[in-house]
Amino acid sequence: MRIRAYLPRVAVGLLVLVVAASTYPGAVAVSLVIGLTPAPATSSPQPGALPWLHVEHPNRGQPYIADDRGRMVMLHGAIPQGLIDFYSSADPSVVDPPAFYPIDPAAYEGKCPDNAAFMPAPPLCQTDLAHMTAFGFNSVRLPLSWSLLEPQRGKFNQLYVDRIAQVVGWARAAGLYVIVDMHQNAYSRFVGRVSTPPLPGGAAVQLRYYTGAPAWATITDGFPPEAYLNHREVNPAVLEAFSNFWYDRSGIQDEYIAAIAVLAKRFKDDSTVVGYSPFNEPLPGWNLPPGFEDLLLFPFYRRVIDAITGVGDGLPCWTGTYMPSICGYHDFGIHDLHHLFFLEAGLLREVTDFPTHLGLPVSSFTNLVLSLHAYTHEYTFDAFAQQSPDKATYPWGGYEQSYSLAEPEARAIKAAIFVSEFGFPPGDIGNRVIANQLLEMEKHRVGFAFWTWKENGDGNWSMFVGAKPTTPMETNGCLKSSLERLLARVYPLASADPNVTYHYDPGTGAFSLEARGRPGDAATVVYIPSEVKGEVAAGGGLFDHSVDVNPDGSRIVTASPSGGGFSVSVSPAPVVLTGCA
Repeated sequence: MRIRAYLPRVAVGLLVLVVAASTYPGAVAVSLVIGLTPAPATSSPQPGALPWLHVEHPNRGQPYIADDRGRMVMLHGAIPQGLIDFYSSADPSVVDPPAFYPIDPAAYEGKCPDNAAFMPAPPLCQTDLAHMTAFGFNSVRLPLSWSLLEPQRGKFNQLYVDRIAQVVGWARAAGLYVIVDMHQNAYSRFVGRVSTPPLPGGAAVQLRYYTGAPAWATITDGFPPEAYLNHREVNPAVLEAFSNFWYDRSGIQDEYIAAIAVLAKRFKDDSTVVGYSPFNEPLPGWNLPPGFEDLLLFPFYRRVIDAITGVGDGLPCWTGTYMPSICGYHDFGIHDLHHLFFLEAGLLREVTDFPTHLGLPVSSFTNLVLSLHAYTHEYTFDAFAQQSPDKATYPWGGYEQSYSLAEPEARAIKAAIFVSEFGFPPGDIGNRVIANQLLEMEKHRVGFAFWTWKENGDGNWSMFVGAKPTTPMETNGCLKSSLERLLARVYPLASADPNVTYHYDPGTGAFSLEARGRPGDAATVVYIPSEVKGEVAAGGGLFDHSVDVNPDGSRIVTASPSGGGFSVSVSPAPVVLTGCA
């Protein structure tokens, strides 16, 4: 009986795929008729504020994230989990336990709440932001939970918004940009848990790692909450909940857009916030690509952008029920034309390292970023076949496949590229995978956010050794030296040459950069972490260059071009690590 219950959803998914060819061109036509919205003039930053960032669109070139002087900006950062609404009760019979860590900003003023080792991650405190800057990061991707932002329908938790604003303020003081991420994993911790033995092949869910939607927006229609293939997302209840969201069942998608608007109103004039990631790792539910992406996901993104910016791309439509792909959304009156929107393709792109949509225009708004999750050999097909990364038969193009395909994919939707998440389980193989991902990011000139900053327990993916249930409640353990070697990198913070090439060797500490410039171009700025001790050299067409030493021993190289090609290099020297594991 349960198998028969799945068939209607599968049929709907097939119907969506068939309808794609006939209905989506209308949305494309709307976008083409409107054309590209001109980039807004950036306002003067307030004292102490960070410069506004935007997406630059070179003629026939790859769009890229740029600063107020038009320089390509390379964002490097990590992802803390302290604001996520994890299931917090040790008693599995408790349906809705409160957030374990306080959301009142007063609990973090000049102090840090105790860590709880049974929670997935420690609380996020001001020292974390300061430490990220000291590590050489210039950004942070900040995951949030809809369940904390709107715990009751139509009632937004202002205290949680204040807590988010507190972290943004810490980031501003530390010189870090913030990507506000509407995060979820397996849709929600309210998908339910089985009280009887699961069906054959199924497994009981571990709700601690299910996060996202509040209970009132989690509609599973009685589908069993059982995990299959050892993956939390392969769960009938999760797939049903996602499908109901994409079809705006009971208006829950409308409420989600309203929740993002609450954040946009709060941070409209704050340049510390780079922009918004409207949906983390969108799962298609029972739908199939490319119909899912082109008929449901990207039209949803366009509606979010319409609501926040007022660009008005889609056609006027009803709300509170399913909206076809041609539908836009009404203007919320925020008119935020400065912030970027980090758009993730469907989760299947992460599994395939291959575009799973048709590459059609999304919005006329110019500040769009294609947001990649780079998990080659961890979540790609070869991992499902239990192949080791060094013997994997997929992806066919290796690590390069995802990045080389992302470039035309991003140009098609007029977007820059950013790796908003990557990482790997610890160990020698994991370090090699991370090193290879970083090589691709250098080659393709894209920034990253590393998963994750801190995490509790053995075998965690974080940059720090995690607290264990049997140890005292320390906020975090020591920095992992293996990840310090890879992630504390020499890299260009900004360059006026969008075709700049650079490479850092974490084994020797050597770095090289080649770029071209014209007289009057803004300087290329290179960051050298304190771990790297090599000598700096610069040459070629430079008007001047300087090396400034920060109190922590890190260095900033500023190279001002006079015309033609120029170079910046760091000689090989022992890399001095501070980590203890």
